Amino acid sequence: MNPKIEKFITFLVLLFLVYSIFNLDSSNLWSIQANGLSFAGFAIFIVYLIYSLKKAAKETPLNK
Repeated sequence: MNPKIEKFITFLVLLFLVYSIFNLDSSNLWSIQANGLSFAGFAIFIVYLIYSLKKAAKETPLNK
């Protein structure tokens, strides 16, 4: 994948995470109706984090 596109996707994921944190309704913390977008932002961040870690593990050479 193109590094510029990957940086842009990372920026969007982090921006959506920050947006999700600021829109989290702490008075109705477990309400999906009130916090559905925030939960989606957290889920997208976790999935992208796992993808990034797997990609970094593949690109890192093993030292013997």
